[in-house]
Amino acid sequence: MDVEKKKEITVDDILLDLGPFGKFHLLNYILILFPVLLAGMYSSVYNFEAMDLKYRCTVPECEDSAVVNFSIPHVDGEPSKCRRYAPFANVTLNDTCSEHFYDTSTEIKCDSYVYFEEHSIVKEFNLGCQDWKRSLVGTVHNAGFFISIPLTGLLSDKYGRRIAVVFASVANGVFGVIRAFSLNYQMFIVLEFLEPALGGGVYTACFVLAMELAGPKGRVFVSLLFNTMFILGGVSVTALSWWLQSWRHLLLIIYTPAILVFFYIWSLTESFRWFFSKGRYEDGINVLKSCEKFNKVSVPKDHYDQVEKQAMQQRDAVKFESLEANSSSFKQTFCSGLIWKRLFICSFLWTSSTLVYYGLSINAIELSGNAYMNYIVVILIEAPANVCKLFCLDRFGRKKVIGTAFVLTAIILIAYGFIPGGYWSITFYLGGKFFITLAYNSLYIFAAEVFPTNYRTTLLAICSTLGRVGSTLAPQTPLLSKLYEFLPTILFGVMSALSGLIVMTLPETNNQKLPDSLKEARAQDRKNTNEKTTDNKTRL
Repeated sequence: MDVEKKKEITVDDILLDLGPFGKFHLLNYILILFPVLLAGMYSSVYNFEAMDLKYRCTVPECEDSAVVNFSIPHVDGEPSKCRRYAPFANVTLNDTCSEHFYDTSTEIKCDSYVYFEEHSIVKEFNLGCQDWKRSLVGTVHNAGFFISIPLTGLLSDKYGRRIAVVFASVANGVFGVIRAFSLNYQMFIVLEFLEPALGGGVYTACFVLAMELAGPKGRVFVSLLFNTMFILGGVSVTALSWWLQSWRHLLLIIYTPAILVFFYIWSLTESFRWFFSKGRYEDGINVLKSCEKFNKVSVPKDHYDQVEKQAMQQRDAVKFESLEANSSSFKQTFCSGLIWKRLFICSFLWTSSTLVYYGLSINAIELSGNAYMNYIVVILIEAPANVCKLFCLDRFGRKKVIGTAFVLTAIILIAYGFIPGGYWSITFYLGGKFFITLAYNSLYIFAAEVFPTNYRTTLLAICSTLGRVGSTLAPQTPLLSKLYEFLPTILFGVMSALSGLIVMTLPETNNQKLPDSLKEARAQDRKNTNEKTTDNKTRL
């Protein structure tokens, strides 16, 4: 019996024979990573579309530059943006440019503004002293993911990973280009929502496709490639915004290429795992054979026969279980307590990760110094975090790495409030971003490995969607600093600490076969429990 088990060939065995990064993989990864690069740009662009500008109150009575010194109150040596001194009522118009014309004991709100910069919507749509409208841009953008991620997940599971990638990317391009021609704030904010609402799931769709094409040993490296391209996207859009100084030109340049992804319908390879899950075994085997041909390797024909037989047996078993329970596989999956448990835990981890991850990025723009450089530095700190993930996840396991990263994030960010300003303060801030990046990006791999294939994209999309509560709230976190300067980082620390504890309740998936059914997902928990029992006995 043991001999027969050893001879049993699985899909992952064939993937090992095909090699992790041959010509076939290289071609498809290049195609897949292009929308990921664009997604990195789109995730950051709202920060620069609605970036705050330098401006001051208009002084209708006298716009001589010298009048600013006595007609507008100063804050930290700079003219107030939103308040000016009221003019005396009994002074003649000839004295309006005199300091005696203004009552320095009475401040009034500005009616209009003089803008010294014009690279964001603040000047064009006259949003001076309406910070809520600026922060609303980020909130509305991230709220769009509540629609796009489950929508893309359903498209991916029903019509294929390739169709989902094409649909989401083209939607990004179309609505992004239209947004560049917005006539007013209302039109802009509607399009700011529609673009991610229909196209925001492109990263998830690309990630699932790449993970299903890769073998067990290649998943972490594929994730590293994704994270690297996402970082490059964020750095690129920051540099372009800094150079162009025009939000309309910026949108046209970064969104137009997304429309070209339409041609992926004929060039991008579909996931063989998706074909198997739909009973299209011949199509799935053809994908594996194409990989064999491109990579110039040889796989015994009987290996394909065994894999096809297993896929058919597995699909028949799922159907039998469904008929036996008088329910569909969808109902079976979503009536499972195990799936609900994993769904809740992963969703909480995602919410915490996005809140801290995006919150630290957004608050970096508000730090002193050059806003563009601040943002670039905070993004670039993600690169060593991703390299760390590459070496740590396979060596120490998913749970230990993610849990440790969350706990260290909590310690650093809570301690940040007690660190005096300067070098150490910046170091702690970047340290928090480093460890939350390690946790967040590792979570993508971990979550994908705990859900069964037939609904992996849908379940991953639900986690990501619910997790977007964090990124939706993140643009509002700078407002907390008005109550207490370090309240945002304390909140981030508490959420990270809770996440570090709750992640330990999931099963370890390191070097394990991806579960293709609910039965195999349950086996993960049993194996995890058995390993814990064995470890405890060994210690005793």
